[in-house]
Amino acid sequence: MATFTRILVDVDSTAGRHPALEQAFELAKRTGASVTIVDVLPHVPKAARRFATVDIEQELIDNRLQALGLIAKHAPDGISVKTGLLRGRAAHAIVTEAARLGADLVMRSHNRDLAVPPPPFGPVDLQLLRQCPCPVWIVGPGSGGPPSRIAAFVDASTDRPEEQALNQSILDTALTMRDLWDAKLTVVHAWNPFGEELLRARMSAADFDAYQVESRESATKALDAVVDGPRAAGVATELIKAEPHEAILGLVGSAGIDLVVMGTVARSGIAGVVVGNTAERVLRELRQSVIAIKPEGFRSSLVD
Repeated sequence: MATFTRILVDVDSTAGRHPALEQAFELAKRTGASVTIVDVLPHVPKAARRFATVDIEQELIDNRLQALGLIAKHAPDGISVKTGLLRGRAAHAIVTEAARLGADLVMRSHNRDLAVPPPPFGPVDLQLLRQCPCPVWIVGPGSGGPPSRIAAFVDASTDRPEEQALNQSILDTALTMRDLWDAKLTVVHAWNPFGEELLRARMSAADFDAYQVESRESATKALDAVVDGPRAAGVATELIKAEPHEAILGLVGSAGIDLVVMGTVARSGIAGVVVGNTAERVLRELRQSVIAIKPEGFRSSLVD
């Protein structure tokens, strides 16, 4: 079972809303986790030092610290809350702080203040989803409270041990979220017969139909094997004939999914559920909340 004991929440202390922090407080009430609230203030570049004097910089620091203190006062009773102001580039500072604290979850509001239409995930969001060793929960712009419909996307067809272990981590996290929020969970595998277009042109119609049926049955068995276990009893599964990014975006739109749980290790050298160009396409179009899971042993290039 996935456990959350130390939650790190990145906020913009000057923003009017903090959806990720609201979710973090709710999660902490259910799990007993501590919450550390941070904001990131970039270092003053040399070119601006003539105008942004040391006194002005200190004023900026003091204002952010004061704002963080006021935000922390809204924490529900019984939750352990700390605040901190980080300096430097946002993603690097957040990942470094998460490693220092031993955080088991990083949360961040996606483009914190609402915009119409909602903007795509920004560069800091993408860097955290790629680089943060612990799970990252980016709260979507339309979040209206705890998730009620969760979709976990797995690569059921893989035979690589590290990818199979990642599938189980994704499922474990999704089941934990389902139980915590009393939500509905669907576990999804995107499936396509190997060499479909090539084989279609070189096989009889009957043989090709039989090949598709056999491929689908194999994918169904693989998906059933991923969710085989007492905790997953009764969990809905869905096999979608599509490319991974199409399956994710299509199901999220059609089924009213408000939280996506997936693996992402883009360009890290370990193939995950969503990698490379697929990850880019999904994360640049998705507007719902997402929890990204890294494989066991993942090492971030942002942590020394």
